[in-house]
Amino acid sequence: MSTATPYLFLLIIIGSSFLEAQKLPQDEIVALEEIGRQLGKKDWDMKQNPCDMNNSKSWWTPKRDNMPLYNNTLTCNCNFTHGVCHVESIVLKGQDLQGVLPPSLAKLPFLKTIDLTRNYLSGTIPPEWASTKLEYLSVVVNRLSGPIPKFLGNMTALAYLNLENNMFNGTVPPELGKLANLQNLILGANNLTGELPKELNALTNLTELRLSSNMFTGKLPNFQSWKSLQQLELQGSGFEGPIPSSISVLTDMVELRISDLNGGGASRFPALNSMTGMKKLMLKGCNIFGRIPDLTHMTNLQYLDLSFNNIEGGIDGLQRLENVQFMYLTNNSLSGPIPQWALNTDSRHDIDLSYNNFEESSVPSTCRETL
Repeated sequence: MSTATPYLFLLIIIGSSFLEAQKLPQDEIVALEEIGRQLGKKDWDMKQNPCDMNNSKSWWTPKRDNMPLYNNTLTCNCNFTHGVCHVESIVLKGQDLQGVLPPSLAKLPFLKTIDLTRNYLSGTIPPEWASTKLEYLSVVVNRLSGPIPKFLGNMTALAYLNLENNMFNGTVPPELGKLANLQNLILGANNLTGELPKELNALTNLTELRLSSNMFTGKLPNFQSWKSLQQLELQGSGFEGPIPSSISVLTDMVELRISDLNGGGASRFPALNSMTGMKKLMLKGCNIFGRIPDLTHMTNLQYLDLSFNNIEGGIDGLQRLENVQFMYLTNNSLSGPIPQWALNTDSRHDIDLSYNNFEESSVPSTCRETL
């Protein structure tokens, strides 16, 4: 035997021992078994090492281009001493899971991310989750119901909270105002009612707020405290107008969507001069009157919807919005001739000027019944 052989044999033993050490503590393995049962996740193979991505196909499935909404990924952090691993992330999107949100999730002390998007999970968020250190929580498109739990306010590590497209009801708990690290709050498409609690003004790190398709009451919130917002969606949310002047402080805004405001008085077009990064702007059914202001500072604007208002005047100034592909101005009081640029758009652009007061002589004969 050559002298190199013992060293090679020793290296193989050490390497093999190291790989064997890359395992979860037994209590986390038991927790995963419980979580699988509670979710209705039947294809986890408990004989495989969940933290070995090379040999644990039931715990990790490569992304597929033909299934963009499917994700089956469990991620471990194995940088702890003595080769110990801990579960850090569970993403089970589009799995057709029909169980409940697992209380045993609280038995994974190092878990930071849980994403159960697009399943058939029912019930509500279990109180056991209050003790977790979750930073990312998404349960979008499930069948969850009941009030949004107050104890979510104790999960202070949360930076991302998405409860969209479920059946949550009742009011938004003021306790959510304690989530000082929260950047994304998404509660759209539920059955939420009442006024938005003033305690949410403390969420000064918010970059995304989406509350569309609910049944809130009261005035639109004051935006003064949310100066970092980049995306704001309040479509069909039940709020009353007018749009507050404090919206002008949202200088980082990229996507602004407000529609179908109830009651409230009419207002002029809000001051959006500082929103130079805007890409999508919707102020639909907001009881806005007056003329469209100069929007040329929005050089990245791609989508503009100002329909169902009382806006007057012409639209010549909109020609300079060179990147806009979708422009909806229907059901206003716009007048004057229709500019030639609006008539010469190609298939890459969609412009709707119907139901306004444009000069008939400038309107193509095929469109005159709607202008």
